[in-house]
Order: sequence, then structure tokens, then C-alpha cells
Amino acid sequence: MNELFENYLYILTSIIISTILFFIVRFIINKKVDHESGAQKLLGIASLLIVIAEFIYVGRSLGLFEFALEIITSVGVGMVIFGIALQHQLKNIAAGIGIFFNSDINVGDLIKIKEISGVIIELHLTKIIALTEDGGRIIIPNQKLAEDFVIIFHKQKPLKF
Repeated sequence: MNELFENYLYILTSIIISTILFFIVRFIINKKVDHESGAQKLLGIASLLIVIAEFIYVGRSLGLFEFALEIITSVGVGMVIFGIALQHQLKNIAAGIGIFFNSDINVGDLIKIKEISGVIIELHLTKIIALTEDGGRIIIPNQKLAEDFVIIFHKQKPLKF
């Protein structure tokens, strides 16, 4: 408790000293260079430097920078974990976009992946759904098309005369 009181006392003293320093700088600028152009800008710069120095001192004394660093680090770690969790889905969606714009894979084509084959009945952003001969459904994540050996047999298109 005594150490905390001393910190607050130092901070209060620092604020008082900074305020006195501001008034001294203002007095000097008003007396010596007030008639010059840019005197107010000079006072603004001096004030800014005093405020920044005070902010740094108070932040270090109260441990605000360490606290802010912990918060930023925690948020960063959370975003990395979130990114890793979504990485698979994002790859799957990117593969789905590639399939959507690829005219080589269409509804009705026969697809064979890992010794299982079926007729494609639906194309989605994240998956392809195929129907097997016995009526079962195969749900293939779009990313699998880039990872595994896949054979696609195009459906026969009727000839136009």
C-alpha cells in the first residue's frame, strides 16, 4: 500500500511539474518570440512534447504499457488460433470457387475418389455431393479434389443435328 501511495505521489508531482513547465515555456514564448510568425506552433510543439513525456512517465509508473502489451498479445494469440481453426475452411472455400469457375466438373459427371465412385448431383462452395449406385450419398470436401487422386468421367452430351 505504501509503494502504491508513493507511485501516486510521484505521478501527482510529475503532473504539477509538467504544468509548471508548460506555463514557463508559454511565458518565454510570449515574451521573447510572440511577435514572430509561428510562435503558437512552437508553443503547440512544446506542449505536445510535455504531454507525451508525461504520458510515458505515467504509463510506465502505473504499468499501463505492460498491461496494454498483455492485451495486444492475448488478442494476437486469439487471432492466430482463430486463423488456424478457419484455415481448413478457407482452403475448402477457395477450392470450391476454383471448381465453380472450372467447366471440367459438372453435375452429372461420374467422380471416382479412393475407389468410391458416384454421379455428381450437387456442386457447392465447400463440397460436392455425389450419388452412388446403391443410392448412398458421397460428400466430398472441395479441398479433397486437390489432395487426392480423383478421376472424373464427363457425362455424355447429346449430339445436336
